Amino acid sequence: MIHSLFFDIDGTLVSFKTHTVPDSAVKAIKKYRALGIKTFLCTGRPKVLVQDFSLPFYGNLYFDGLIAQNGSYCESGDGQVIYQSKIDRRDIDSLFRYMKEHEPFPVSMVTQNNVYINYIDQKVKDLAAMAGMNIPQLQPLEEITEDVIQISIYGDSNLETDVMSKAFRYSESIRWHPDFTDITPQGDNKKTGMEKMLRHFGLTQKGTMAFGDGGNDISMLEYAEVGVAMDNATDPLVKAAASHVAPGVDEDGIARFLESYFKTINLS
Repeated sequence: MIHSLFFDIDGTLVSFKTHTVPDSAVKAIKKYRALGIKTFLCTGRPKVLVQDFSLPFYGNLYFDGLIAQNGSYCESGDGQVIYQSKIDRRDIDSLFRYMKEHEPFPVSMVTQNNVYINYIDQKVKDLAAMAGMNIPQLQPLEEITEDVIQISIYGDSNLETDVMSKAFRYSESIRWHPDFTDITPQGDNKKTGMEKMLRHFGLTQKGTMAFGDGGNDISMLEYAEVGVAMDNATDPLVKAAASHVAPGVDEDGIARFLESYFKTINLS
């Protein structure tokens, strides 16, 4: 029996076209929550870029917890911080040395309350528009005095490989877009975020269902008992990691899959 639903945000729960949760998904999620199934957000976004759990942005849905920063931050629906990590300062200093030796490229750093970026190009603008978010605040990154909890690099996989091999020793990268990769503390990913959330609520891996569309969702889709890739996923590895494929987010994929799945077990 499914007891928990985990949803990626961008491209899964929220449409890249409308930047809202489809009405069909809102109704379906409310229906199954009423039957006692818990719901969780599981996103690469840092908390500062996630709306409050019950704002109209999410169709006034309530979520039992938030897994943010690809598993580096976990918070229950009542505001209790379950887990939080930060980027090792040695990696930050090493990244600064790398950046001084290379042509400028956009790097954003996330703190508890802000997102800063060193350089804005068309990739930054396009990605912000696609996700329906504001462009980060422009600021010299060396001036940040707060703990850095996530780093993002705008560039292709070649840049990612070079930066990760030369600048990072205690962190790992997770890519969900051809022009963008997230960097989190080593060992943090959506699977480990799920594990921490389930442990907090006294729940088991068996009985979990997860929905995702990006490369950073692969660990979550593989870990869930029922892993569901959205048909709009462009990385073939995402669908390969899932046990099921649902119609795309703009084709009412979440609602259609939930109705079909639970109908087969007479829970509709």
